[in-house]
Amino acid sequence: LETENLSIAGQWRELDIFNNGIAKSMAWRILPRTAGIVMALRDANTMVMGGSKVSLMEPGTVVRPHTGRTNARLRIHMGISIPDGAFIRVNNETRTWTEGRCTVIDDSYVHEVWHNGDETRIVLIVDIWHPELDLERRVEGMTDPHALEMYRSMLEDPKMVLEMQGVPKAIIPDRFISEHDD
Repeated sequence: LETENLSIAGQWRELDIFNNGIAKSMAWRILPRTAGIVMALRDANTMVMGGSKVSLMEPGTVVRPHTGRTNARLRIHMGISIPDGAFIRVNNETRTWTEGRCTVIDDSYVHEVWHNGDETRIVLIVDIWHPELDLERRVEGMTDPHALEMYRSMLEDPKMVLEMQGVPKAIIPDRFISEHDD
């Protein structure tokens, strides 16, 4: 469920895959393949100042203008089911999603979403580290000691952390992908 009280009309639901570095069991039970793919992305599984989720928005939903809590991340939106009439505005730019394509936003800017269509809009949202932040700048920006410990643990041994979080071994990726991989 939408927990930030951002929707002012309609129904907006989210299924968390990761939330502040913690893998969520409901996601790996309902969407094991999607959860496994997101878990394999180093910039997603180490993102302790955001998360990854599947966002479902019913027709008639309006999400009020708001900002994300940090500019240390970028938010990838991948369209899964995009009916006509669903829009996002970031600053003064209004767009819609395209099924199977990604749009990247900096959610530290004011943004809002509305859906005037006739069918459910579904988007996969994956928070990643801002590419201009190196390891040192990421660590400098973390004031929560628990988040810092989680970040360092995920960098060092993501398989162990995911196992400790209860993720079934069949879902934990064999390989983790980073921007530095060839």
